[in-house]
Amino acid sequence: MFFLEFLSFSSLIFEILALFLSFYFKNTKIFFINFAFIFFKLFYFYASTFQVHLFTSLFLPFIFFILSLKKQNDLIFDKKNISIVVFFLLISILGLVLIKNTEFNASMLNFHLFSFFNPISELSLIFFIFELIFLSFICFKKKEFFYIIAFIGTYIQFLFNSTLKVSYFELSSIVFCIYLLHQTYKNIFFDPLTKFPNEKKLMYFIKGKKEFSIALLHFTEFKFTKESYKKLILKQIAKTLKYLKAKIFIVENDFVFIFKDENTALTHLSYIESLLKNTEICLENEKFKPEFKIFLKNNQNNIKESLKFLREKLP
Repeated sequence: MFFLEFLSFSSLIFEILALFLSFYFKNTKIFFINFAFIFFKLFYFYASTFQVHLFTSLFLPFIFFILSLKKQNDLIFDKKNISIVVFFLLISILGLVLIKNTEFNASMLNFHLFSFFNPISELSLIFFIFELIFLSFICFKKKEFFYIIAFIGTYIQFLFNSTLKVSYFELSSIVFCIYLLHQTYKNIFFDPLTKFPNEKKLMYFIKGKKEFSIALLHFTEFKFTKESYKKLILKQIAKTLKYLKAKIFIVENDFVFIFKDENTALTHLSYIESLLKNTEICLENEKFKPEFKIFLKNNQNNIKESLKFLREKLP
């Protein structure tokens, strides 16, 4: 019982942390989902734990499901989010009416389908399963798998009757915290366009290495290309390069390769050159082969000087 009480307390801590992180990183969906977790805990001051559990087990996964389908906004306090505020007001009114309603509680308990399983409410479990199936389909399509794990974490307490006397806890906020911290790491060390490690990651990677070969891949037409076209070209080139077994970074629109020695570098660069010469870029229904230059430098343990030296060779 102590462990369950600890889970209840710690979930509140993680909810507040996830709320702060999502607000800071402007993730409106995660912000409002965690707000819903905290919001529902207020009902426990209004009625008994068991009564609120019945209401929460039915409506909280539903709210999670609805909010996870909502489009992402860049601002938390935006006019587009007024509908969410209204939604919470309606849920609060509904909660005040239904939580102490004996007919509602009876209907939640009188539904029996499983003989081998004893959740808090089989009716809410049925709704949860249908929502999980539909949400899984959408999340797999968007590759947002963490929402599926978080959704299961929302309902996990209600799968067991032994947790009826314990205040509501969930594991979703932990999932969200991990996700947001991981996104922070990616934003700091990875280029959002190409998904390759950026210059900061390069400096960290090269730290302590005394011998290596560095190569710079530069596209010559970038001087005369619109910024929007540059992004499209870089994105398509990145897709071509991502399957290579080489340490690839992106620094100021140039791809930087790190190899352990010159022989390895020459072998890989020969293949990269051949690959790019046979690569066609499609822009506005027109295909063209990008012009590029590859420069190589060996045995230089100062990465900044190496990059400077290679850039001086650029046309």
